[in-house]
Amino acid sequence: DNHRLMVWTGQSLFRWHSNNLIAPNEKLTDEQKKRVGYFVLHQNSWWLVNEKLPDMLEINGTTKTSIPIGGKVELTDGKQILLERGDGGRLVVVQMVEA
Repeated sequence: DNHRLMVWTGQSLFRWHSNNLIAPNEKLTDEQKKRVGYFVLHQNSWWLVNEKLPDMLEINGTTKTSIPIGGKVELTDGKQILLERGDGGRLVVVQMVEA
């Protein structure tokens, strides 16, 4: 849906980032307000750590690799990550930009 998210180390990922049917507002349930992942720069590599997304997948052509809760995926240019399956689930396409 053509959204961009600029990340920094320690930045949180929430349900409204993983599902386009959820919008950040005062009507969210307590569960929807909880962080589901975070970004971290570690040893010159960027990572997305999965805290609560049971269906997160790294997609590489026809290969799909599960990123389990507690797991992490390195962010590299062009990488595709499905954050959530089903209605509203978002597919992330990583674009690395040097500052």
